[in-house]
Amino acid sequence: MATARLRALGAVLCLWGAAVFAQPPLEEIPETTVRGEPQPFPSQPLTDDTVVTANRTETPANQTGSSITVVTEAQIRQSRAISVAEVLRGLPGVNVVQQGGPGGFTSVFLRGANSQQTKVLLDGIPMNDPSNAGRSFDFGSLTVDNIERIEILRGPQSTLYGSDAIGGVVQIITKRGSGPMSGLARLQGGSYGTAAEGGYVSGGTDKIYYSFSGSYVQSDGFSSAAKRLGNTEVDLYRNTTFSGRYGWTPSDLFEVDYVFRYTDATKGIDDVAFPSGIPFDQLNRTNITESFFQRVQLRLAPLDGDIESKIAFSLADYDRRDTNTFFDPQYLGQTRKVDWQNLLRLSPNNTLLIGASYFQEDAQSTSDGPYSQTDPGVYIDEQIALFDRWYTTFGTRWDDYSSAGPAFTYRATSAFNVYETGTIFRATIGTGFRAPSLAENLFLYGNPDLLPEQSKGWDYGIEQLLVEGLVVGATYFRNDFTDLIVYNPAAFQIQNIGRAKSHGAEVYVQSQLTHVFSVTANYTRTDTKNLITGEQLSRRPRDVASVALNAQFTPQTSITSYLLYVGTRPDGPFELDDYVTLNLAGAYRISPRAEVFARAENVTNTMYEETFGYGVPAISGYFGVNLSF
Repeated sequence: MATARLRALGAVLCLWGAAVFAQPPLEEIPETTVRGEPQPFPSQPLTDDTVVTANRTETPANQTGSSITVVTEAQIRQSRAISVAEVLRGLPGVNVVQQGGPGGFTSVFLRGANSQQTKVLLDGIPMNDPSNAGRSFDFGSLTVDNIERIEILRGPQSTLYGSDAIGGVVQIITKRGSGPMSGLARLQGGSYGTAAEGGYVSGGTDKIYYSFSGSYVQSDGFSSAAKRLGNTEVDLYRNTTFSGRYGWTPSDLFEVDYVFRYTDATKGIDDVAFPSGIPFDQLNRTNITESFFQRVQLRLAPLDGDIESKIAFSLADYDRRDTNTFFDPQYLGQTRKVDWQNLLRLSPNNTLLIGASYFQEDAQSTSDGPYSQTDPGVYIDEQIALFDRWYTTFGTRWDDYSSAGPAFTYRATSAFNVYETGTIFRATIGTGFRAPSLAENLFLYGNPDLLPEQSKGWDYGIEQLLVEGLVVGATYFRNDFTDLIVYNPAAFQIQNIGRAKSHGAEVYVQSQLTHVFSVTANYTRTDTKNLITGEQLSRRPRDVASVALNAQFTPQTSITSYLLYVGTRPDGPFELDDYVTLNLAGAYRISPRAEVFARAENVTNTMYEETFGYGVPAISGYFGVNLSF
């Protein structure tokens, strides 16, 4: 079955590649300016040729040694997706796994690392939930509202971002407003009783900027437990989200930036039979999650921008409730973080980043806690440019968790540009760690003697401009994980006894050969191994491939298609089949202020499962209208 589907996928790639269409879901970022120039305040929106997450400061993409993918606001809009998880599917090194229908618990695996080893940030706010078992982040309720871009930074990144950044970092960057006030209202509906309403308003001057949005999504859904197992009860989904960003720049030397995002989500869920692990209908059981993220940041840029200082306070609150359980029906979690960062431009070719942070997380359940742990951390990262073509960073960090002890990490990155041939060589090496969650080391069944999980990773790659508008790239990566926190049945306790490795390659092609057609294709090969059992790691497919295509036939008319292939993979004791899905989206602008759009999901009506025993949507369609002002 796998061979036949791979052949079918290859045939499709050849046909579509020959046609050379489609707007890419990730944007090639061209070469730009030299490092060391004063960076703009957030009141000036980010440009498409810069990245933020790789070095914690705006850096031209061709000067970045790290493997990073940028998804722009335009690409999110073209996909017509409602959730961030749908936008991330099929990107290099990324595997998305969802349990059940809309709003179901959704995990993101980067380069074979565990989902709780993915650091998720909202404008620098840590979003990982301190109240769940592994401090992972659930992407199921994260909508695309008010997002300017998404950056996916792959490989160990704890030197700049601390705990949890073993597989990499996913950063959501909120939209900044600019220019005269404008806005949009959106209405859509479709299959499974889905209805969504939302809108935003934004604007700005040379002194202020603002962007505020709100949305409500509802769906009758379908059974979270798979229909093939005899489950028929529909599991509803409701999501209310408010998001905003406001900034004030009274002078060229000073700025205040405030970001918030609030979500109230309700999701019907099903239960799992023990010990078989097979899901089954659980009538009238729902999970209710409220989350509220806030960050206020002061930014100073004296001496004509040669020094840039930031001090910020971030707050994240979680309140999770289960309406039908006898054990711990409520979990509460909160994180607070103060971080101070200084960027010193020592010369046009040398900058020094020095920072310190203090992080505290708290969690409790109905029957356990409250518990708390803290982490003071300091880091330093130097960026050096040589010959206007070779850009290198060296950094190190020290953290000291109050319950798990210290962790020392480092990283080095390098990018070398051969402008004459349009070639960029990249390489990185670094380490990462994940401190035990509060549930793992302090809750009732935790182990207070746990140490942080550790990793070491490296990669090297090449990007080549073949002709104008056509770029190809490839990266080889390897990660080694030690001291993994796993359950030891012999000791009836979780312990630091796990060891694993992952290695593989990411390949991509990006083209924009005509003003009408463009195409992006991605392929990731990830080989993983549990070094204790010798088995492939659960829910990590060896092969993931995608092709995104867009045809902008006229200024008013566009059509986008997205083909995704996911290979076979284990899910605990079960083996899941490979699958291919095809999604389509299109839009037509009927006036300067009105646009109608539609999208179709799983057009081929493929029967598959992302997790064993959980349902996925059949062929479905959605229609809507955008009204702007």
